Amino acid sequence: MNDIMLPTNPENVNETEVLCQGRRPGDTGYGTSRYRAKCPACKQMIEQGDKIEIYSRPGKRNRWKHADCTSAGKPNRPTQAATASPTDSDVSDALIADLVKRITELENQPTAETIEIRQPDDRVIRIEGKTHSVFPRVLQLAAARKPVFLPGPSGCGKSHLGGQVAEALELRFASISCSAGMSEAQLLGRLVPRGEKGQFQFVGTEFLDCFENGGVFLFDEIDAADPNVLLVINAALANGFVTVANRPENPTAKRHPDFVCIAAANTFGRGADRLYVGRNELDDATLDRFRIGTVPMEYDADVEAALCPDDLLRNRLLKYRERVIESRLERTISSRFMRDAYEMQTLYDWSLDDIDNQLFAGWSDDERQRVTG
Repeated sequence: MNDIMLPTNPENVNETEVLCQGRRPGDTGYGTSRYRAKCPACKQMIEQGDKIEIYSRPGKRNRWKHADCTSAGKPNRPTQAATASPTDSDVSDALIADLVKRITELENQPTAETIEIRQPDDRVIRIEGKTHSVFPRVLQLAAARKPVFLPGPSGCGKSHLGGQVAEALELRFASISCSAGMSEAQLLGRLVPRGEKGQFQFVGTEFLDCFENGGVFLFDEIDAADPNVLLVINAALANGFVTVANRPENPTAKRHPDFVCIAAANTFGRGADRLYVGRNELDDATLDRFRIGTVPMEYDADVEAALCPDDLLRNRLLKYRERVIESRLERTISSRFMRDAYEMQTLYDWSLDDIDNQLFAGWSDDERQRVTG
């Protein structure tokens, strides 16, 4: 380490003060301080190795300044030599091409949108990012506390839309993935053993919490739910209350005014088809609860442009999707896959061939040929 050069016996300065000024624990020896400060004369930093002077001011702490500085102005301090700008010959064509490509990608990338929602008390809620084209309609229905039914293909953003609605309404958001093995306890809670004396404790659910205290609750893939569970949902929506048999101290759960129910499905409730097997038919009583709030969803081109800004990759996958539809193949190329493919391309330099191999894994050779040929 370069020592800071101090005067041996500076005038009007106590030597003890010189040793202590600006010191840090661990520094030893005269003149080895790591003190850094701005010179009051030239306004530049005092660095290690600079010649300095210590001067005193009546009634104030001693100060340091560069030895060649005066209060009248700045000294001739050494300056860093200017770095020459690269000439055209120093920049390769490959570098220029890469810069042009990056600039083009930035120009083509959709800008993030901000949606403003004005609340009844005139407060404004801002939703950052791209929203699906059906978002305004769904938000209107949710604000009116109407049950919402979102039928649409896999990976078109139904669950994400539910979260955005909750954010816009300033309500908590929770969800459950429905299945054939789903039980009523997953919605209404259950009793679990507590201790060793045969006691039981009631454990609630997120649905029950949203239903009683307010919130947006999403039934994802409701067309895969067990019919007995659908009866619980119907009762809750129709009556405004539901019986919680496992909670004897408070057996009736009443619907909160700020409870919003959203159901997402891959079908319109008419049962399984060739693409979505294992889907149950929803009875007309269930569908009628959501009649006013049925909002079909499809893949949104603007959302997909935001999720997958690379035009070459996105257009390639869109072409594949068109051929899947034309060939009537029982396959899906979703917005979710576009997003994931773009992330892998960006983070780990996946090639188009790498992405194709992931997409067509499990497809027959004939199916792949129809789409890519």
